[in-house]
Amino acid sequence: MYKLEVVTPTGHVFSGDVYQTVINTADGEIGILENHMLLLTTIKPGKLRIEKADGEVIEYAVTFGTLDVTGQKVIALVEECYEFDKINVEHEKQLLEEAKNALTSGGLSEEETKRYENQRDRAEALINLYKQQ
Repeated sequence: MYKLEVVTPTGHVFSGDVYQTVINTADGEIGILENHMLLLTTIKPGKLRIEKADGEVIEYAVTFGTLDVTGQKVIALVEECYEFDKINVEHEKQLLEEAKNALTSGGLSEEETKRYENQRDRAEALINLYKQQ
């Protein structure tokens, strides 16, 4: 077991002892068990699965962030974290459409392109997680 903290700009979402954490990172989906090697990586939008020692499983939809794995503690700093049924899917569909339109229109700066790509990836992930519930 190890300590997991999931933190957003508005505060702690989860803090407690867990058996395993599964999350999407820049390198793909990873599972973290006790005594995992040290790791600092970026979190990609997707599912955060928390398996507590008593067998309880908690799942959240998370967006971009940073994952810090240090010995017996894991910290997931994420921009947003939702229970699947709390995702505003209509709003996400609007954001997805806006991002797709901007990306196909062309003439964007590199910074604008990256922003719309992130918006698209975020919206697609949240919509897919909402559908899976």
